Order: sequence, then structure tokens, then C-alpha cells
Amino acid sequence: MVAFSMRSRVTVSRIESIPPSLEVRHIDELSDTAKDCFYRVVCEDGQIAVESDVEAELAQYDVVKFTEYYRVSIVNPHANCHVTA
Repeated sequence: MVAFSMRSRVTVSRIESIPPSLEVRHIDELSDTAKDCFYRVVCEDGQIAVESDVEAELAQYDVVKFTEYYRVSIVNPHANCHVTA
């Protein structure tokens, strides 16, 4: 599941187990804007624009707990790099 933006893409993927070293946040701990974007990415599997503030917030967390656990990754197309939080 990927959210597309001209700036960056936020990718979430379902995971089964969480190593103790990963930073886990519950969906309710996200800002309203980040929460809305996260819902759209997970539930609609859609292509949405991700604002830089949402990108920065989600990049802080390795995993977000929603209905399941989701690994969060940020892809910055301008830097030609892929960063997994």
C-alpha cells in the first residue's frame, strides 16, 4: 500500500511480529492530519498527496498499530533514496 506525492511517498506494510527495538505508536497518538492520511493509505490503498508535516511525523515511527501492525517507510523521489523508519 503506497501513498504518492510529488514530494515523497509513505508506504505501509502489514507485519506480524515486532522486534523490541522498533518504535511503535498507536493510531490514536498521531495528529489528526497524519491519522487521516494513514487511514486512507491502509483502507483505500489509494494514491494520496502527503504533506511534508505528515511525512515528517510518520517518519518518526517504525510501526503504527491500527487494526493490525503496519511498518512505515518513506520514499523521497528527489533524493533517489528509500528510508525505512
